[in-house]
Amino acid sequence: MLRTTISPIFWLTLLLSVTSLNIFATPQPTTTEDHQKTQPVIKCPTNPDDYNRFALCATATCWTLDGVAYCKCQVLNEQSISISFDYLENGKNKNICDLLLQGKENQFTVSTYATPRQIETDYDPETEKLGPPLGFYTCSGQDSQAAYSAQCDGGVCFNSTQGSNFPGLGHIKDNEIVCSCPPSKNPTKRFQIAGPWLCEPGAANDNNECCDKDYYNEMCSVTSVSTTGTKLAVGAPAGGAATLSKLLDGSVPSLNACRFK
Repeated sequence: MLRTTISPIFWLTLLLSVTSLNIFATPQPTTTEDHQKTQPVIKCPTNPDDYNRFALCATATCWTLDGVAYCKCQVLNEQSISISFDYLENGKNKNICDLLLQGKENQFTVSTYATPRQIETDYDPETEKLGPPLGFYTCSGQDSQAAYSAQCDGGVCFNSTQGSNFPGLGHIKDNEIVCSCPPSKNPTKRFQIAGPWLCEPGAANDNNECCDKDYYNEMCSVTSVSTTGTKLAVGAPAGGAATLSKLLDGSVPSLNACRFK
């Protein structure tokens, strides 16, 4: 197996509690135990001029089948960031960047992270044409710790899904791809998902007028994924996206934000 058995959201939660950001040392795992203990984040490609195709699922919604979430994600070409997912293959140490590079010749890619432009307050839908503006919704409350979201960091995505129709997700455009992501209960009472932003990017959002309360209620309260066809959003611990953006780009962007509690 290439994936560890520990949820990516666990490691992102752990990362948020770390005060030092100097964590880009090259990992040197040597055993299975080391693989599970060594989980830094890493920028891919390590050389910014190398092949850089990846799937961005931070704004995706998903459809479940037999306990697996299938998510409609964007395909981008730029540097991204991920948990390193160290593994051994034919006696050689490898990580998520090696896996992304293997996808170039093998008709797949992997879900990693970059700041979604649609959520930034200076996004221009008319010129950038990436779809409508979005916002990060912070899910919170007593029941949030029992709620599910899809954890897509390290999810594998197959090129064959592009330009086709996929159950529960509709048509997959040529610049989109379906990624297979494990649903996971959120380990914190506050987590974030992406959702509709009903105003111009960067609007003041007085009284949450820019946010969709029905979407919040539906996607923040998924307490079971046992039924095929369950819809859920890709999620991360509150503040996780901003942390990854700072690690990747050196600064935290201004983002559209929705909070109902």
